[in-house]
Amino acid sequence: MGTFYKDIGIDGLSDYCKGIMYASGCIIRAGGMRYLCVRNIDKWYAECVGKETGYTPYPSVHNIERDGRPQWTVKPRNMQEMPDIRSAKNTADFIRPYLELHSTLDTVKAGNARKVRLRIYGKEEFLSIIMYCIPAKPKKIQKISNRIRSEGGEYIGKTCAIYYQSRKEIEQILNYINGYPRNDVVWERWCSVMDEY
Repeated sequence: MGTFYKDIGIDGLSDYCKGIMYASGCIIRAGGMRYLCVRNIDKWYAECVGKETGYTPYPSVHNIERDGRPQWTVKPRNMQEMPDIRSAKNTADFIRPYLELHSTLDTVKAGNARKVRLRIYGKEEFLSIIMYCIPAKPKKIQKISNRIRSEGGEYIGKTCAIYYQSRKEIEQILNYINGYPRNDVVWERWCSVMDEY
């Protein structure tokens, strides 16, 4: 059975949009079709994908028990493959939304003072790729397990992370990925942390 959705392919998309898809998307197989689905609790990312693919984001109750609020979803049925970093012409633009979505910039106590810390989460393979793209020394990938409780029960979540605690390296990373489009809410929060310490 054929589909009436014309595959637009990944070549016509911005690297930022590809990064969003990689960071918060998955391929769905249903009714003999295969298409991309992007979900995020921040509407900004679904809207970015919607603008470039021609699809309208909508609120979804998928994972509402876990997140405590609806996720914004866009299903560009004309996208039949998951972009990856090899498809990016500008790796900084691809990595920017990934870090916006899968990193934490905060502070950690160091003696009597506090210093900034950037933690980037994800699959070990992708973290290895990121480390060789960003302007900072490679770090040891940490394996993390967290006990997660929700109304549906309890499970152990597993992921990996890389940690940067050098202010100079963090500034270099942020300067490297800085550009547009970007989620200004995230960048304002990051700038606030960097300005404070």
